Parts: sequence; C-alpha cells; structure tokens
Amino acid sequence: MARGKKLVLDAVLVFFVGFIAYFLGYFIRMVLSRQLSLEEFGLFYAVFTFVSFFLVIRDFGTDYSLRKFIPEFLVNKQYGRIKSSIKFVLLINFVVTLIISLFFILFSDFLVKNYFGIADAKPMLYILSVFFIIYSLYGTIVSIFFGFQKSKLYSLDMFLVNLFVLFGVFIFSKYGVLAPAVAYLISVTICLIFGIFMFLKIFSYFKYKDDFSGKLKKKLLNYGFPLLLAAIGFTVIAQIDTLMLTSFRTLEEVGIYNVVLPTAMLLISLGSSLALVMLPFVSEYWASKKFEELSRIIKTIYKNIFVVVVPLSLIVFTFSDSILRYLFGEAFVVGSLSLQILSIGMILFSVATINNSIISAVGRPRLVTKFVLIAAVLNIFLNLVLIPSFGINGAAIATSLAYLTVLIMSSKRVGKFVNVSLPFFDWVKTFISGIIFVWVVFYLRNLIEVNNIFEFAFILFLGGIVYLMFILILKVVSFGEIKELVSGTR
Repeated sequence: MARGKKLVLDAVLVFFVGFIAYFLGYFIRMVLSRQLSLEEFGLFYAVFTFVSFFLVIRDFGTDYSLRKFIPEFLVNKQYGRIKSSIKFVLLINFVVTLIISLFFILFSDFLVKNYFGIADAKPMLYILSVFFIIYSLYGTIVSIFFGFQKSKLYSLDMFLVNLFVLFGVFIFSKYGVLAPAVAYLISVTICLIFGIFMFLKIFSYFKYKDDFSGKLKKKLLNYGFPLLLAAIGFTVIAQIDTLMLTSFRTLEEVGIYNVVLPTAMLLISLGSSLALVMLPFVSEYWASKKFEELSRIIKTIYKNIFVVVVPLSLIVFTFSDSILRYLFGEAFVVGSLSLQILSIGMILFSVATINNSIISAVGRPRLVTKFVLIAAVLNIFLNLVLIPSFGINGAAIATSLAYLTVLIMSSKRVGKFVNVSLPFFDWVKTFISGIIFVWVVFYLRNLIEVNNIFEFAFILFLGGIVYLMFILILKVVSFGEIKELVSGTR
C-alpha cells in the first residue's frame, strides 16, 4: 500500500512540475512572439525543431535501458554493472551526438541555401549544434536520476531548462534572432553542471570495478531499441509538421504553427497525467486477474476524460482567434482554423494516450510502438499531400488524422484485452453538454461585453455550472460515481 502511494505521489510530482515546465515553455513562445518578427520567430523554431528532431536517436534508446535496469541492478547489488551501463550509454551518446553536430556544421551552407533559405540560420545552427551535444548528455543524467528513482531530481528536467531560457531571452534580447539559441545553450550548460554535481554528490558507484560484458551491452541495446522506434514515431508526429512546413511553405507559417500546436497540446496534459498514474494500477489489477473490476475502472476513466477535455477543447475551438490574438498578437490569428482542427484532434489523442498506457501495462508495449509508427508514416504521407496546398491547416489535419488512427487501433486492442468498449453514447451526451456550455459562454460574453480576462473567467465559471448540471441531468456521471471516485483516491 505504501509503495502504491509512493508511485502516485511520484507521478503527481513529476507531472505537476512538468506542467509548470510546459507553461514556462509556452510563456517563452509568448515572449519571443513579441521580441522577434514573425519571420524571425519562424526561423528560430524551424532551426530548433530541425536540430531537436535528431535528439531521439542520440543513444539508440539506451537511456530507456538505464531507467529499466538501474533499479534491478540496485536490488541485486550489482554496482559494477551500474557503473558500466552508465559509461556505455554516455559513450554512445557522446559519439553519436558529436557526429550529428559535425553534420550540422559541415553541411550548414547546404542547409541554409536549400532548406532554411535565410542566412541567419547558419550562426543559429552552430550555436544549437553545441546545445545538441550538451543537452544530450544532460538527458542521460536525468535518465540516471530516473533509474535511481530520485523523482525530485528528474522532475526538474525541463522546468530548470525552461526557467533559465526564460531569463535568457530577456538578458540576451540584444542578439535578436540569436537570443533564444544563446539562451538555450547557456541554460542546458548550467543544467548539465548542476546534474553532474548532484550525481557525484549522491552516488558513489564509480569506485566499484567495472562489470561490463557483451551480454550487458546486448541487454541494454535490445531493451532500448523497440522503445527507440516508438519514440521516433512520437517525434515524427510531433515535429514533422514543422520540418515540412519549413521545406514547402514560409517561415511565417512555421512561426504561426509553433504557437498553434503547443496551445492545442495543453489539452492532452490531463490524459498524459492519467496515463502515467494509472499504469502501475492497471498492471496490478491485470496480474491479480481482476478483469471485471479493471473493465469498470477503465470505462469510468473513458467517460471522465471526455467530461474534462471536451469543454476545454470546445472553448479553444470557439474562441481560437481570440486566444491567439490575446496571447501572441494579431499576426498569429490566421492560425485559428488550424487550432480548431487540432483542438478536436487532442480529444482523440487524450483517449489514445490512456489506451497506450493500458496496453503497455498488460505487457504489450510493442503494440504501442507498432501503432505509433503506423500513425507516423500516415502523418508523413498526409503532410506531403496536404501541406504544399493547405499549409498549416493541412498540417493540422494530418496530425489529427494520425491521432485518430492511434485511437482506433489502440481501442480495438484494449477492447480485446480488457473486454471494454468505448462509451460512445456517453460521449455524445458529453458533446451535447459541451455545446450548451459554449453557447452559454458565447451568449454571456456578448451580453456582458467582456473587457478583461477576469470577467471572461467569471463567465466560464457560470458556463461550467450549466455544463455540470447537464452532464448530471443526461446521466453522463452521477453523484454516486463522483463520491466513489473521490473516496477511491483516498
């Protein structure tokens, strides 16, 4: 029981800090959208995404192996194997990132001329090439903390990076379009120094004799490689839009899409949190063969994720232009349609994230890899077809259809493993309640003539009361279910 409580607390800590880190990253984009021109904004995220895209292959998935095997080696007191594993992963990491960074530098002229199309991309490539090496090493340090189950340390990962970057974009604003690149480089350098210091302070396993063999090497690579394929798939779905927009469209569109997508991604934070928290519990119920109870819990989660995500997505859908105008400025309002498309896609992906967690928990992680890779290939194909003609709207359609593909494939498997079906009727009633909620907010907004964000928040509160009334009246949820859910989390 104490172990389960610790898992939940660790998950809550990681995602609470991660959620703050995401908002810091989002705020960085808001600041840069005002410091830079739209073309400069697009240029930075075009180069940054291009460099970051290669992070996924920097270690052949062996970072995941550290997270898996360090706890096992600790239990068995195989400290020499811990030392050898860390050295092996760091060596792979450094060699691969060095080769890739040299590629960025040696082919910078070619990339500037044939891909980015603007001279300012070259110094940015140089700066971010160094960032690429340092951040890769820092990422391995974070994975080591994860393996040792030091949740307070590994949860600080992107929080510290984004916090220092936020300070940096103000401090180095005089460098113009290079300011965010310099800020990211200095930020990860500080974080790497901090990570090494904490590692040497807390752990002393390097005094043990190496226990390295070809068998250990094979073990690390064999475990990490399938997870690497899944990570590549997720990276493709998340970043290929920006890469293709850079190639086929303008830097202005790249800039707009790089505020639209992160705005939409905020909608799946709840699904991601639930996915992590529920994974150990699904594993426990599955191992205990409590299939009927597990099916009931999953169906409840399906209903509740829609109850929360649908009104938020519909608000983003309805007021997409106002959101972009208020947060980023008038120049970004042309992205409102793509934000509307993605707001629907994020509803689909919230459920798909839950499904993937369930499938992994019942011991079928390779299926998740398969689903993600299929969706990634589909996303690439659709981007090639849609982006040249429809720009950011085509990219949004491609991403949303990729999410729908993951949802369909994963739902079929979950239904097979756990004997549970998607509650479509409850979802329809939730959508009806959500539409009423948006109508109330829209009506009150025009009636009261909202002048500031506090008045709009009050209108959302009133609309939320109406929404809650309707999901109760339509029996999407009941007071008994709410009471049971609350008592079950104690």
